[in-house]
Amino acid sequence: MKIRHRITIWVAGVGLLTSLVFSLVIFWEMRDQPLAILDSQLNAVTHALSKQLGKLRRPSEDAQAHLLLVASDRYWIKIYDHNQRVVYQSDLSKVVDLPLDKDKGEEPYMVSTYIPKERVYLHQDDDNRVIFRVMSVSQNIAGSSYLIQIARPIEDFDEEVFDWVEAINIGLIISSIILMCVSYILAGRIVRPIGAINQLAREINANTLEKRIPLGKSRDEIYELSECLNQMFNRLQFSFARQKKYLADASHELRSPLTTLRLFFEEASQRNDLPEVFLEQMKTQERNVLRMDRLVKTLLELSILEIRGFLTLEPFSLTDLVTLVLEDFSPIMERAKIHLEAVLPPGLTMRGDEDMIRRAFINILDNAVKYNREEGKIQLTVAEKNNDICISVYNTGRGIPKDELEKVFEQFYRVEKSRAAINGGVGLGLAIVKEIVRLHNGKVFLDSLPGAWTRIDITLPQNGMKMR
Repeated sequence: MKIRHRITIWVAGVGLLTSLVFSLVIFWEMRDQPLAILDSQLNAVTHALSKQLGKLRRPSEDAQAHLLLVASDRYWIKIYDHNQRVVYQSDLSKVVDLPLDKDKGEEPYMVSTYIPKERVYLHQDDDNRVIFRVMSVSQNIAGSSYLIQIARPIEDFDEEVFDWVEAINIGLIISSIILMCVSYILAGRIVRPIGAINQLAREINANTLEKRIPLGKSRDEIYELSECLNQMFNRLQFSFARQKKYLADASHELRSPLTTLRLFFEEASQRNDLPEVFLEQMKTQERNVLRMDRLVKTLLELSILEIRGFLTLEPFSLTDLVTLVLEDFSPIMERAKIHLEAVLPPGLTMRGDEDMIRRAFINILDNAVKYNREEGKIQLTVAEKNNDICISVYNTGRGIPKDELEKVFEQFYRVEKSRAAINGGVGLGLAIVKEIVRLHNGKVFLDSLPGAWTRIDITLPQNGMKMR
């Protein structure tokens, strides 16, 4: 699970739990408050009845008392004297009888009963159940002690409680959705720098070690992570640069003694006063020195490319360059009985490093000849498309296994090691080609069918690139 999703779940979960607790507290307070208001109303009606009945000599059901109590038709009322005899009761109390709970004293309590809607409609449920809030209060009326039992149906109150619960649930659902969206957006803003760091870290490789992760303004954990990664990239860049410089220096220092050895073997092979066996050994060693000399020159060339990191860009005729390279390879192809098919547009020019492009073509054609079959074929196509130069070189041969297509661009990697050693290959030709194409801001792609053919496709910008 991604960090963004974790943050979203945690923030939304904590927010939802907090909202739920807060809602329960509010619901509990709101649930008690209406009951307290209802109890106050019952108390108020009880005192009003006491004052009204106090004006009479005693409570009775005469017309005057009925007029006084006509306003209490919404209440269930019974008045008992000191002998527990009912001296007055409202119309509602004549329909339904509520028990008198003496143990409760003057503390309000609930009574649930069933009243058919045909008898009286009190907003009953479908099961005709009605809940009353009941209160019993002792009062002194006209010098005598009376007990007033008063009640009121609270079906509307239950409906209000249900509405509150429903409103709270809807509010929790809406707040949860809003909280999820907000926390997802905030989590995205929090982890956005990490995503940028990952993207840049993926882009940094051996050829782009100069890139660095930008440091933010706030010195938080992400700032420290970026700073540590930049320090690591500094060390890597220094190590790579030192390694390349060491390789270039070593190759340069080896050129002089190898040149001396090559000249010595060339001169010695011309002598006639040496034994025939010794001359054969000399020629064998001369071939080894020549192979070492080619390896050192190639290493030096690759090191210069990597260390310099830029090219001299000038316009030149690509058609003429390819034509000259093909002329140089013509005798080699004739000896190997390789048929060449070349498609070159006349007058095609591009902007780039002419010497490096020539080296790339030489390396590609050299591989196409070396690893071709007898009486094989080479197809070379150069075309212009969307301001790009598209180059394709196809050759017959043993081909390259699919799992080795990317590896052939690595330094010193050879698919056919025994055959490469015979032909003098060291596994650097395509590595140089890839580096030259990269410096020209181009792309190189290799495809092959084992046992049949190999094709290398190169795309280069026709107008060159900015110097780095």
